[in-house]
Amino acid sequence: MNNIKKIFKNVLYVSKLTGTRNKKILIITSVALSQLSAFTDVALIGIFAALIANQYTNIDLVNSFLNFILENKSLILVIVFLRYFFQYNQNMIIKKIEQNADKNLKVYLLEEIFEKRNYSVADSYFYINVLSGHVAFFYSSFASFLNSFLQILAYTFYLMSADPRSITILIVGSLILFYPVRKLLKLAKNYIHITYEKGKESNEEIARVVENLFLIKILKKEKDELLLFSNTLESFKQSMLKNHSVALINGYLPSFITLMSLAFILAFTNYVKLLTLDFIGVILRLFQSFGILTSSLTSLVNSQVHIEKFYELETNKIEQNVDNFKIHNKNTIKVTNLDFKYFNSDIFIFEDINFEIQKNTHTVITGDNGSGKSTLLGLLAGVFYSNSGSIETFSNNFAYIGATPLIFQSSLKDNILYGCDEMIKDELILDYIKKINLFKDPNEYDLEKIISNKSLSSGQMQKIAFVRALISKTEILLLDEATANLDDSSKKIIFEMLEEKEITIINSTHDPDSFLNIDNRLSIEINDGKRKVNLSQKN
Repeated sequence: MNNIKKIFKNVLYVSKLTGTRNKKILIITSVALSQLSAFTDVALIGIFAALIANQYTNIDLVNSFLNFILENKSLILVIVFLRYFFQYNQNMIIKKIEQNADKNLKVYLLEEIFEKRNYSVADSYFYINVLSGHVAFFYSSFASFLNSFLQILAYTFYLMSADPRSITILIVGSLILFYPVRKLLKLAKNYIHITYEKGKESNEEIARVVENLFLIKILKKEKDELLLFSNTLESFKQSMLKNHSVALINGYLPSFITLMSLAFILAFTNYVKLLTLDFIGVILRLFQSFGILTSSLTSLVNSQVHIEKFYELETNKIEQNVDNFKIHNKNTIKVTNLDFKYFNSDIFIFEDINFEIQKNTHTVITGDNGSGKSTLLGLLAGVFYSNSGSIETFSNNFAYIGATPLIFQSSLKDNILYGCDEMIKDELILDYIKKINLFKDPNEYDLEKIISNKSLSSGQMQKIAFVRALISKTEILLLDEATANLDDSSKKIIFEMLEEKEITIINSTHDPDSFLNIDNRLSIEINDGKRKVNLSQKN
């Protein structure tokens, strides 16, 4: 009982977040269409049985209906059309509910990530792309379960009305089904929990590899990473196969038991007189509905596990202290007693971190892969909020350039002005892109030229990102392996332009020695699982 209350509570909470309009009306409409579909099924079965074997049921009302149809045989075409019309609209309504819920949850989660901030890349992807889909699938599974349950009642009523003795078959079949279905559902829930965790691990692994693609290739660690990646995916695959296997058995079981029961009746009992064409047709549809019911139950269990996880995430969120990130009137970026961990994690990335960076200096951040360099940049920019301690900065005018800058399919001008609220003259933009030698051919300097990440080299994309930073009111420039694809000449030109603008540069790099004018070196070292941050001035 407590489990049912918990499930109901979780579902109600998540339902509010889905925001699907007219959700109840849509489900009721789907149920109504399902019952109309069941009615047309029974009607067609009875009609075809009467036509083939001249057999009628023991139900006077049904016989009257059959006589009417047989006297107006053109109506059979109408019934066939209506059957598929009802089924089509029923399934479309279910899919509409699911897709609306999925869309609304994705939007909600992305908004959460933007506002709450402390989500890792892997978690962000998993919550938006995977978890939301499973949660949204609950509604289609629930509607399918409800539809099949009511269809079972309709078919059962028909069979009992036709011949009360059929109740024996139904009871025996239901009892045979009950125990294995119950055990399989319990097994499915265990496998789904495992699959959830394995899916999360595989997404984290994908994010880690993609984020560090360049480093992995430079260090020639491809074979090691491929082996680790393959093992992670293999573990996820095995959990998915076990989950799918249980779902298939649950789906096939009613049909299997139905056919075995009919075979048993034919071979060993005197119930064979029950087996009229309409009886066989309806009972097959009955146990087909049982199959849909058990499949829907498996899907509901799957969705319920994800709803449970989603509910835990939502109700265990720690309010972030936005006051931990402040703008002050001093010429420094000051980090004091900073502690940080990602949302839904028990492991602190940083603990009790302290350092101070002066305005208009160039600081390089060094550290091993996974040391937290990118995370630290996010904290300094206010993208993440510390759990405790504080960051005080002289400006909130940041620019960020990563190893693969944001380039979208639009004009060169639109890409450069992305995020810029000022009116920038075309002449100034052209001056910048010519200085950094964006294109070799002078004829290519057309600001209305359509570009994308596929039409440009990695170096050209990084140059555009630097121009984007230079033309805005950037006071603090955060670089995350942002010069990995630039030649020495381009790098020199860009940093000379940055020095002229007096921009504070905080530069995360694996190659600090390639930069000539460095004021500070901030190193992140990991000892016994704890990170130590040291800031030293370059002499």
